[in-house]
Amino acid sequence: MYLDKYLKQLSDLEKTPNTLGDIYTIMKSRFSGEVFGVEFFSGMETKTTYSEFFALTESVAGGIAKRFEGKEDSVIAIRMDNSVLWCACFFGVLMAGFKPLLVNTRLDEESIASAVARSKAIAVISDKDTAINGYVLASELKHEGIKNPKWANEIILMTSGTTGDAKLVIYGGKAICAQVLTTRGILKQSKSITHNRKLQIKLLALLPFYHIFGLSAVFLWFTFFGRTLVFPTALDADAIRFACKRGEVTHFFAIPAVWSMAVKGLLAEAKKQGKEEKLRKGVKISNKLQNISPKFGLFVAKKLLFKDVRDKIFGTSVSFCISGGGFLTDEAVEILNGIGYSMHVGYGMTETGITAVELSDKPKVRNLNTVGLPLDGIEYKITDDGVLCVKGDLLHKAIITEDGIKERDPEEFFVTEDSCKVLNCGRWSLQGRQDDIIIGENGENLSPDMIALKITPPVCRGFCVTGLKNKNGGKEPVVIISLAENAGDFEKTTAANFVYKQIDTLPLTLRPRRVYVTDSELPQNLGKVKRNLLSKLIESGDVKLELINPATDEDVSRMYDESYINMIRRIKALFADALSTDSSIIEDNSNFIYDLGGSSMAYYNLFSLISKEFSVELEMSAENPLFTPADFAKAVLMYNA
Repeated sequence: MYLDKYLKQLSDLEKTPNTLGDIYTIMKSRFSGEVFGVEFFSGMETKTTYSEFFALTESVAGGIAKRFEGKEDSVIAIRMDNSVLWCACFFGVLMAGFKPLLVNTRLDEESIASAVARSKAIAVISDKDTAINGYVLASELKHEGIKNPKWANEIILMTSGTTGDAKLVIYGGKAICAQVLTTRGILKQSKSITHNRKLQIKLLALLPFYHIFGLSAVFLWFTFFGRTLVFPTALDADAIRFACKRGEVTHFFAIPAVWSMAVKGLLAEAKKQGKEEKLRKGVKISNKLQNISPKFGLFVAKKLLFKDVRDKIFGTSVSFCISGGGFLTDEAVEILNGIGYSMHVGYGMTETGITAVELSDKPKVRNLNTVGLPLDGIEYKITDDGVLCVKGDLLHKAIITEDGIKERDPEEFFVTEDSCKVLNCGRWSLQGRQDDIIIGENGENLSPDMIALKITPPVCRGFCVTGLKNKNGGKEPVVIISLAENAGDFEKTTAANFVYKQIDTLPLTLRPRRVYVTDSELPQNLGKVKRNLLSKLIESGDVKLELINPATDEDVSRMYDESYINMIRRIKALFADALSTDSSIIEDNSNFIYDLGGSSMAYYNLFSLISKEFSVELEMSAENPLFTPADFAKAVLMYNA
């Protein structure tokens, strides 16, 4: 059987003491010429083989051992974005006898400095200069190698916490090995995850490795089996698409925001071309065919029905996808499965590791949008008030608090604070965070996440459904939209009306009561709005909300005229910036190229400036060219109208 060597490796790991060093040792004994990582520098593709990776790791370990000799068993922080060098630093720190703290690079400086201090890290390895004391450039750590590895057996992860209070979670080697060993059940249950008999698997290294989803399900699950990681140069859509196509990515794991944006763009393009209904019908036919014959149906979806569509999104090679770290809409799951991207929803958290993923090969099961069943070695149970509790060897060992280290009792269930229910089919369905739950007027529990999934926001900087205190002292569900600074009344009202129309289609019990706008950015982590922090910022006045009531068409028309005047003024200033001239010489109908002498490069820059200023995505079109401030003002104002 072609999976035998995978299963043999897992058996070999199971027979070891289950340390972090055992994972590396087994990898090194199995792989050499296989490609470990693909990176892109200045558009050029660079490949690192496993033997080169092991040499780099041991070079880094030697440099760390030499620089910090005598301080073994201390903590060394790694503050870097995903790269082959990050992977080498991870194992290199452990090999030299130190415990790595995996720094969440998306946090503010205060939170990072606080976490580093709380962990008592003696140094911070970075790929760029940083203001934190004790940092060391990773590129300066290379040495001739390490003769006597001293292998530490703990790692520390950070949660996304609010300013200064990120939680530090300790994992022992046994728990990390247990994370790897859960793949035995996955391999046996899911034929599609292995991709093909040649096992030519290339995984997009998009999820940050400091996050448990990225560390476990991307980095360790796949490199343990000698597969290839493809590293995008950035996190934007173009860089992701380039990496998927150029690197021939087969497996793609990401947070819901990535998938939602892809589906939103696909539907917008289909609607623009008058093909939305045809797309939706094709998706339903494809899913039905895959239900009857998963293998043949998937072939038809990938090679015949949606080959061109797939090529425009993430490329034609992507075959297996997992969404985790938040909620994905039912529509997005159905469409992604229909076009052949095989979407599987998973669940895990920093304190538990990855504990569940839907593994069915049939879309009718995956389209239920559940997290499937617990992985091997994991126990689930639900408390009387609907909170999911988890137990298993792969959970964290301890948490570092302000008062010291708090050990976890391995015999006790860990309370996740996530609301959950079991469907009639036996699948587990997440409903939202318990502390986000809003008590409705009739006493029912309302999940902001579940309500938000039913609303498609207008183009904006951020959006969420949350509970806001009302006059009676309770909480009511509201929508908050973050718009660009200096947004006018027309933009605010148009955005709010856009949402109010969708709210009116929801069941009465699920309808948010009000829509607010703000020009402040909403606090987010990995695409999710941090509601607890948002509530604090609203209470402190750092985020100011403006209530927008539904407006009549007459009111909107009046606001359009007023907003148009303000919009023209702002766009003229952007014209002046792009041309390095004074805005006073620019008229409402001045042509950027013919009247003002703008170059083609300056014109591209103008598009970028206007799109960023107003949080829109304007397109250059021969049918509807935009050359004057008046052209742009009308296009921006009508973008969400």
